Amino acid sequence: MRVCPRCHTRFPTGERFCLHDSAMLVEEQDLARLGSAVGNYRLDKILGRGGMGTVYSGEHVYIKKPVAVKILHPQFARYQDAVNRFLREARAASSINHPNIVDVTDFGVLPDGLVYFVMEYLEGKSLEDLIEREGAVELHRALNIVNQMSYALEAAHNVGVIHRDLKPDNIMLLERPGRRDIVRMATGTSASGYVTERERSYDFVKILDFGIAKILAPDELGVDTIQGAVFGTPEYMSPEAARGDDVDLRTDIYAVGVMLFDMLCGRPPFEAEAGNEVLQKHIHAPVPSPREFAPHREITEGAERVILKSMAKDPARRYQSMADMRIDLANAYGTVSYRRNLPGEGPRGADARKKRLTEEIDDWLKNDKSSMSVEEARVMALVDQADRAFNPPQLSASDAERLAKALDDALDDD
Repeated sequence: MRVCPRCHTRFPTGERFCLHDSAMLVEEQDLARLGSAVGNYRLDKILGRGGMGTVYSGEHVYIKKPVAVKILHPQFARYQDAVNRFLREARAASSINHPNIVDVTDFGVLPDGLVYFVMEYLEGKSLEDLIEREGAVELHRALNIVNQMSYALEAAHNVGVIHRDLKPDNIMLLERPGRRDIVRMATGTSASGYVTERERSYDFVKILDFGIAKILAPDELGVDTIQGAVFGTPEYMSPEAARGDDVDLRTDIYAVGVMLFDMLCGRPPFEAEAGNEVLQKHIHAPVPSPREFAPHREITEGAERVILKSMAKDPARRYQSMADMRIDLANAYGTVSYRRNLPGEGPRGADARKKRLTEEIDDWLKNDKSSMSVEEARVMALVDQADRAFNPPQLSASDAERLAKALDDALDDD
């Protein structure tokens, strides 16, 4: 029997969700752990139950810091390969050390042989919950989520880790105070151009669950996943993964493309009653045009190109890195954009970033050939910087004449 962690109603083992409150059902032993201590952590509440383990909220018994604790399911404990993959999740997540990837802080083995690891506790909602409750996601919001995912996955790929099970359930969205200017195209009024407003909040992304991550570096924990085995979630699985072929970082790129489609259209591109049917569609069926699939949604040509290229059947025809994808993401915005992504707003990327004053000073020091001390040089650089800021160079005669004429014309118009 399985139990609802909210209303404690019992259901047959074949059921997955409570018929009363839609909560994911758990096993009796999952509930029995509530209130118990795991290492230095007390378990308070069940947050979820996945294929490999159950996740609890809890707190450190001494410093009272909130945490999330994931414990391997008992039926897997006797299988060394399952234990190794569970340990691999902890190792993979902690080795990447990126702010957009959940932080693993501790690990241990229980007296009954079950392994667990401790993660930062996240207050937020999953991308799956967002799509399930609100439907399709606004274009600029979806691009912001994918952009953060791309940085996190690029960091993972750089240390040889492929996630392999990217899906909305594994993307947590934390609400953060706004920090950017949002520019909206003025429509429906006599006004033209853009309206600028400060964003109130934005989604800070955390990627979870590296439980079936493939580590390309040598792994002392055990052999890697068996060639030919199929792991992942059918709706977000790349064609090569669906066939059981070996995969590389481009399988994550494919999954990100599927999730962008899912966000913009409100549903994934391939669905069917049986998982095998979905896999066959990923392998053989052409990717539907998002703009035709959801014509009532704002999906720019640029956003569609990102999706279609990410989801190319042949990995060689996809983006070859997350950095490549980000270049096109910046050109995929529509009537709502962040100011830095507006067309004609100057250079982007590394060229768009102004040097900090300390960098200006360092450049000045490197190029200075005088015999001044470092302290003297830094003072002179500061003075020079301030002088240029508050005393701009004089206009040339022709520029001054053009400025005067422009002012006269403006006064005449008034």
